[in-house]
Amino acid sequence: MSATSVLRRAVVGVLLVALAEVALVDAGSAAAPERTTAARATTAAKAACARPKKGFVPSYATIPALDRTVSVIQVKRTKSGAVGAGPTTKAGKWLMAMDPHTKPAGRKGSVLLSGHTWPDGSALGNAMLDKLHEGDRVVLTSKKGKQACYRITERKSYPADDVPRKKAFRYWGPEQLVIVACSGKRISPGNWSRRTIWYAVPVVPAPPPAPSPSPAPEPASPGLLGGLLGGLLGG
Repeated sequence: MSATSVLRRAVVGVLLVALAEVALVDAGSAAAPERTTAARATTAAKAACARPKKGFVPSYATIPALDRTVSVIQVKRTKSGAVGAGPTTKAGKWLMAMDPHTKPAGRKGSVLLSGHTWPDGSALGNAMLDKLHEGDRVVLTSKKGKQACYRITERKSYPADDVPRKKAFRYWGPEQLVIVACSGKRISPGNWSRRTIWYAVPVVPAPPPAPSPSPAPEPASPGLLGGLLGGLLGG
């Protein structure tokens, strides 16, 4: 076989390998699922929160203790003024309902969220009752990427008719996040004997440390200064 034929076959082999690699990359890109906004919220929640200057409407709540990011919906209050709840549907059991009266990053009052508890243990409220405790973090994220981080400082269980409204549902005082879930004994559909409430405070990133001042240069000794001047003048 001539040297030209050998060279030609080698070039063809290299081209075939390169084309195969390109095809594999394209196939992998097509198969990879598109990252959803909720997935981006989960990723962003792992970083430190820089609180926005004004309150915002969140679309997602990331709860690392549950390893979940759930959608947040705005729920109007009832005609009597009571805080509303999310839909009691299969989709609604993993939604976080939010009272629209106080927004995260608003610097004042209670940001009110709630999640349903189901008797079969399959809803968001059940997961929070099982895994969400003091010290855990909750991150609220808007569709535009604004974030507010909170750290749970207290978890309390109350009889359903004895929730401390001035503590939990206040519109004054420092900002806090309040999450409510039914707990205790299920008396009838939508009627439970107790309420568990998580109280959380905003997590504010610490300011970067101020740069330490540079030490002042030490004055040159007379002997060294004289030697330098002598060298310059002598040159």
